[in-house]
Amino acid sequence: MFVFKLKSDKKAFIGFLHSVIMEFVKDIAEVLAILIAEKGNYTYVDKLGYAPSKDLAVHYIRDALRDLHSLLRSNQKWDNPKAKAKADQINFDRVERGIQDLSKLDPKDKKKLREITALISAKALSISATLVREG
Repeated sequence: MFVFKLKSDKKAFIGFLHSVIMEFVKDIAEVLAILIAEKGNYTYVDKLGYAPSKDLAVHYIRDALRDLHSLLRSNQKWDNPKAKAKADQINFDRVERGIQDLSKLDPKDKKKLREITALISAKALSISATLVREG
């Protein structure tokens, strides 16, 4: 656990918090990327990128998780083996922490929400492009 004691540590704390949020952004983006690469489903990226509230953003992420969970539990053969490998590596605890952090955002800070959801969407598209190309 990190302890920040001085006012000068505020900048360090903000930097630390930013790095933690960016890690969770990547974890959530991987979930969306797998759905894009395996199913060609851009719905969640499109919806999340324009989510007008944090509650709706969290709802879209949970919908994507539900679909990924369904895909993981199905006995069907995956079309994209790289997407399957990526799905097998997802740390769902980190995804859940990312959702919790997103839900803790100030509801009035629409700029921060838009920044994070746009980043998640962009990362998901980038990761999925790699999965599609290599899959």
